[in-house]
Amino acid sequence: MNELLTRRTDRPLPPGVHAKLRAELLEAIVREPVRRPRRILAPALAAASVLVVVAGLVVAVRAFKTDSAPPATGPAKTRTLTADETATLRTQCLAEANRITGKSLPHPFTDYKVVRAFEFTGVKDPKVVSTWLIGSGVERIPMPKGLPPQTSPGFWLCSRTAGGVISESSIRFGTGARLSGDPMMRIARNAGVYTKPVARVTVQPKGQAPVEALLQDGFWFAPTVGRTNWGPYDSDDTGQNDFVVRGYDANGTLIVTDRGIDPTAAPVTCPVVVVTLPNGKLDTVPKTPTPPECREYRWPS
Repeated sequence: MNELLTRRTDRPLPPGVHAKLRAELLEAIVREPVRRPRRILAPALAAASVLVVVAGLVVAVRAFKTDSAPPATGPAKTRTLTADETATLRTQCLAEANRITGKSLPHPFTDYKVVRAFEFTGVKDPKVVSTWLIGSGVERIPMPKGLPPQTSPGFWLCSRTAGGVISESSIRFGTGARLSGDPMMRIARNAGVYTKPVARVTVQPKGQAPVEALLQDGFWFAPTVGRTNWGPYDSDDTGQNDFVVRGYDANGTLIVTDRGIDPTAAPVTCPVVVVTLPNGKLDTVPKTPTPPECREYRWPS
């Protein structure tokens, strides 16, 4: 991995240029367009980001675009947690995040500040996620040996079922991220992010009617069955495909459907070009003309 960031002897660079390029590459890693976030587990995630940026390619997954659905149930009411309830939930979330996170990233969210904590009222099923915590802070990204750790501002999400069990404790999403392919994306089976033109989101559990999601500051949340009992090195939710997520525009037109990652679909390669921003820094943008699967949306919009 270090070879990716090391100057090649057959093409020496002028003094100082290699250090500048390496710094720009590391910064690009933090701003990498978001595809399918995973829980923070090990430095391998950062290493994978290096490969994506160096290759100059964005790998997306084909989504299912056409769909129809029965009417959704009405939106659930919510209430803001009290200060004591928020503190209790935060303690639970931190304990679970520490339990399942790799030793290379101990106590990943200790310094995050709570932005909001709320509960869907009236949820009776103990397996359904009813409570969410949103935190804001700085993620410290381990780097290959010889390189200093990098930092990136982001959000931390944690959920709890009506039965009092933490469902997802280590969801994170970076600020200023870019969504490729669709203006909506899942970051859990019952939560995700959206940009314009999405104005409404529903989540349909298998064999049930769709459930109306709450849209809040670029995030969406739905009171549906969560996933509990995460293992220390689990990175995917095997039951995510049992939930169909639909996004509608302001006119009520279905514009995007997400059934999760289709393992049979061929990956889409999206070429990008490197541009110089007005401040002199480098950035990547999709190469034009841009296929529908490669469109990018700034989040939040």
